[in-house]
Amino acid sequence: MLDETKKHHKPQRLKGYNYSSPGYYFVTFNTKVRHEDILCSIQTPTETTYLYVGPDHLGGPSPNLQPIICLTPAGDTLRTLIESVHQIYCNAYIDCYVIMPDHVHLLVYLEPVKSDPPRWSGPTGKTASLPQIINALKSMTSKRIGYSPWQEDYYDHIIRNDTDLQATREYIQNNPLKWILDRTEPNGQEENAK
Repeated sequence: MLDETKKHHKPQRLKGYNYSSPGYYFVTFNTKVRHEDILCSIQTPTETTYLYVGPDHLGGPSPNLQPIICLTPAGDTLRTLIESVHQIYCNAYIDCYVIMPDHVHLLVYLEPVKSDPPRWSGPTGKTASLPQIINALKSMTSKRIGYSPWQEDYYDHIIRNDTDLQATREYIQNNPLKWILDRTEPNGQEENAK
């Protein structure tokens, strides 16, 4: 019997799908505490923070000011682990990622695994499925920082084509700016909660 006072989420995995299949996967996982700077803080840049130095705007303000992400110790630990995924799992690459204050977005690429890989195919030669990679990132971060900041589950989206891949890369890249806009635009918090 379901407890009506608790939120119940439907399973996030695609039933029957083999998550060790080659391809791109967009993954998001969240901290238990939401709307706080658990993994980083995001600061709005000022015109004096970044200067665009180019032939037309020598020393002028950058036309594309990017938010500044200041990682906490937990966020920096996670960054180190994300950047070492391929050293641990020879079939996995992190295409791009962003660490946000209370969540993480990753674009993971799993390459095909040959039935008889060379002994030196990667620093460890280990291969992994998407759930194994995400669970390892979360558990190793928790172990290194001394507590678990994570919600139990994660969200994934299987990238189906080049258009989807490009849109996902842009979404990840623009997420810090969206974070700032959601908090500075009128009704931003309400819009973000939807």
